[in-house]
Amino acid sequence: MRVNEQPLEAASLPSRAPMRVLLAEDDFIARRVLEARLVALGYEVVSASDGTEAWKILQGPEPPCLALLDWMMPGLDGVALCRLIRERAAEPYIYTILVTGKTRMEDLVEGLAAGADDYLRKPVDNDELGVRLQVGRRILDLQAQLIAARERLREQATHDPLTGLWNHSTILEALAAEFSRASREGAAVSVLMADLDLFKRVNDTYGHAVGDQVLKETAGRLKAAVRQYDRVGRVGGEEFLIVLPRCTAQGAVAIGERIRNSIGEAPIETSKGALRIT
Repeated sequence: MRVNEQPLEAASLPSRAPMRVLLAEDDFIARRVLEARLVALGYEVVSASDGTEAWKILQGPEPPCLALLDWMMPGLDGVALCRLIRERAAEPYIYTILVTGKTRMEDLVEGLAAGADDYLRKPVDNDELGVRLQVGRRILDLQAQLIAARERLREQATHDPLTGLWNHSTILEALAAEFSRASREGAAVSVLMADLDLFKRVNDTYGHAVGDQVLKETAGRLKAAVRQYDRVGRVGGEEFLIVLPRCTAQGAVAIGERIRNSIGEAPIETSKGALRIT
């Protein structure tokens, strides 16, 4: 890879936290030069000496979301890598930039059709390198915002807003799914129904704000008392449903007692003082 030597301009440096970039380049000298430029631009570089090594990195845990891929490499070339990345269709999205000496329009069309998001022509210009990486970073930032918004909506759709437990419909869906799995596998499944004693008296005496504090603390104690893979949902005002996969009746009794003790043994601190709830 031929690289056009130009001074780096401070104005082009990203001002945000370093982002990891995969640099796949089989030419050692060209790779080292680009590594230095990427570091100077504020990026953390993960290097690969060929396409096969680059693909292994992208299949590993927490792969870089920006990839700078040389078109011509042994093993897998940049175009083949782009195809594999798009076929995988995993999140988060990997923004790919092909680096090529090809100048024919049909070649560039081939690269973009294979799944590349952008391309850089050799010799690589420093300013263009920085700007195209920043374009990719903007796209990735927008994607991250969309994923976060989607997850917030999913949380709202499946969880009780007060306690953070699974909501009524979701815990019943989990129960049905667990019954179906247990039936297929011939495994045990147990279900506990629980409610707080005389909870209406708490609301009537201390107000609904204190009642909400009691419910939130109860939810925390419920989750702490069950196993990691058990499901806990709020099915009514002070009523809870606990789904216990692979749990026999004897085991369910033991978990039920542990839950009962976790609620009743220590008072719940509220804005109106400590309340003993059973």
